[in-house]
Amino acid sequence: MPTRIAFATIGQAPRDDIVPELLHLLGVDASALHSRQFGALDGLRAAEIAGHRPGPGDGSLFTRLADGSHVVVGAGFVTARLERLLRRLDCAGFDLIVLVTTGVFPPFRLRTPVVHGQRVLDSWIAALVMGDCELGLIYPLPGQHRSFAHGTLIQNARAVDATGGAESLAGAAARLERAELILMHSVGYTEDMARQVAAQTGRPVVTARRIIAGAMRLHLADGAAPHEVVRPEAVQPGAAMRHFPDGMDRLTPRERDVLTAALDGQSNKAVGRLLGISHRTVEIHRARALAKLGAASPAELIRRAFMARSE
Repeated sequence: MPTRIAFATIGQAPRDDIVPELLHLLGVDASALHSRQFGALDGLRAAEIAGHRPGPGDGSLFTRLADGSHVVVGAGFVTARLERLLRRLDCAGFDLIVLVTTGVFPPFRLRTPVVHGQRVLDSWIAALVMGDCELGLIYPLPGQHRSFAHGTLIQNARAVDATGGAESLAGAAARLERAELILMHSVGYTEDMARQVAAQTGRPVVTARRIIAGAMRLHLADGAAPHEVVRPEAVQPGAAMRHFPDGMDRLTPRERDVLTAALDGQSNKAVGRLLGISHRTVEIHRARALAKLGAASPAELIRRAFMARSE
């Protein structure tokens, strides 16, 4: 039976400018997958959406509607609708939910496995900027369509240097001459755009789409049976651990449980509630597990697994 994947966006579905390329990057036989798309703003008319622009103290989210137009909407309104959508999808028998955005930060606790676009990228960046790596970021400027303006950053372990805006993608690339690696930090950036930036800068370029597809691949490689419900109260450390480095056999059962939950993006307090132990005890088990594996963070383990599967 095909694996069922739900793609969720903060705007309106379908996002046929994004999802087909994500599925291509996934590198899985299309007949093995059944995917559907959903949007937090689905069912709303343009006039209704226009009534929810950002208010005082509210964040702004820039997203696309089904007709191809773009809008700026209050983050609180969109996040509340997105949470209701995800709760609904959680009960619909999907095997994986993919949040196709890099602008939503709150975690969502669901029974169904979730690839949270922003959290996946955060983990990837955290793993890469621990040393002296100069990581260049290209992102659409708030309130601007990506074809009009772009922002850039240079990020490392000690500092983040803003370099302002650029009207064109070529201009953004030119600002990142000292970067060692460039991340195009929006699901709106395509692989063709990445090739353009790579040709101009002579630097390796990674898209948010490619990182999200890699996270999806890790979930699907665990081989969960279609329609299997993974409940948060039942931590099962076995399957995911196959993708990580040698040394897992040196971990105690409790260290494996804690590390598995941490790799899923859960906080120490959430892991403590899950396992019935204090968050301080979680910190101890997590630190011991990482020390045995020679890793500084769960994000580093994710990066190792991602790189190993890409070889």
